[in-house]
Amino acid sequence: MAAQPPARPLDPRWFQIAFVGSFLAFGALAKDFALTASQALGALAASLLTQAFWLWRCKLPLRGVGPYLSAVITAIGISVLVRADSLWVHPLLAAVACSSKFLIRAGTGEQRSHVFNPANLAAFLAFALVPGAWLSPGQWGSETLLALWLVALGAWVTRSVGRLDISLSFLLAWGSLLAARLWWIETAPALAASLWWHQFSTGSLLLFAFFMISDPMTTPRTRALRVAYAVLVAMAAFIWQFVLYISQRIFAGHQRRDAARRARGKDQGPAGI
Repeated sequence: MAAQPPARPLDPRWFQIAFVGSFLAFGALAKDFALTASQALGALAASLLTQAFWLWRCKLPLRGVGPYLSAVITAIGISVLVRADSLWVHPLLAAVACSSKFLIRAGTGEQRSHVFNPANLAAFLAFALVPGAWLSPGQWGSETLLALWLVALGAWVTRSVGRLDISLSFLLAWGSLLAARLWWIETAPALAASLWWHQFSTGSLLLFAFFMISDPMTTPRTRALRVAYAVLVAMAAFIWQFVLYISQRIFAGHQRRDAARRARGKDQGPAGI
């Protein structure tokens, strides 16, 4: 009997969908009444249609549902992060985010890839430019078991794409900076522990650490540079929030660091849509 060919590993983007989908189902839709199902469905429809248009426009081959998985991830990420007073905001951001993967690219040959994480770009645009739109802090209740489950699943996802180091480095740097600040302002130990956990266990922080900063398309290829990149993003976000007192610091800090690194032509991630 002929040997059976080895089974193809499951696309890690399915695990990413499960990861960000859990934020949407158990966090944003369940506990954040500023987000409606219509807005989430609008973002999903716009992402899929935009992806289909660019695949057709660029004459890229279709291999099952694979090319559309990233569009689903982008739509869910936007739904989790962005809040708006109008129904048109989420579909518009989804269309812009998916289009950016095809229009804003850097590198040459096989190393050519999109510059920005699409959902992070959408969050930054909503924060900076769109009237009547804001970013959710992701404070849906920090039940310990749910938080640990999300971290475990996030670690599984990032390890499957070789980016667990950047996620853990960012969380370690961010947590250390928060602790140092509480020590500097001489917060009582019991209160400091409570404040630290409240600031560290938000859904938006976990989503950013395990889904956005770990995007293999927009992160350095070597471990040393990934660790340095994560620490710099954490420092930039900390300065934005606690020195400049600007909210939504993580997404803006990452967006600026990513744009600056790409503009200098530094170590780019792998190619892909």
